[in-house]
Amino acid sequence: MSDKYIRKMLTEIRKRLDDVNSIELPEEKMIVEQENIADKFVISEGAEVGQEQPFVISSNDVQFGSVRVAQEESIKKTIGDVTLKQDALKYYPNIHDVVMNGELTGIGAAFQFRYKDPSGDGCYIWVDGLQLTDENLKTIQKVRDAFLNWKQSLVEDGDLLDKLDKQANRKQ
Repeated sequence: MSDKYIRKMLTEIRKRLDDVNSIELPEEKMIVEQENIADKFVISEGAEVGQEQPFVISSNDVQFGSVRVAQEESIKKTIGDVTLKQDALKYYPNIHDVVMNGELTGIGAAFQFRYKDPSGDGCYIWVDGLQLTDENLKTIQKVRDAFLNWKQSLVEDGDLLDKLDKQANRKQ
């Protein structure tokens, strides 16, 4: 093989490695309600005209801050090394859904919990090139456990969605 060809291959490999190593949190890209052919809601990119904006539940919110703080503490206690942005917990009034986004800092993966996912199981992770070691599998299982705890806490707080809906409608 010629040196020119080898250099071109190495350049392409380096470019692809840079693409793989740059992971972005999916909050703004993937959590937009849209109906598909099966009349279910799917996660997609971008917002459509006329679509309601999500109601962000931040930790300093007077009415719902304690809910956010309790959920964040529970997730961090269950999983461990997790990063949650200030706008990680959102309520979507047009589909009556609560969504939590975060990042698993240790393995460079993003996760999303959806309360009213059409499949009935709204636990998602996004990762590029994760090595399936025992430790990483345990972390993924912890994400699953955190999701089940998170969803159960929303079920137990029965009127939370109604309160969120009323507050979201006042702000729009």
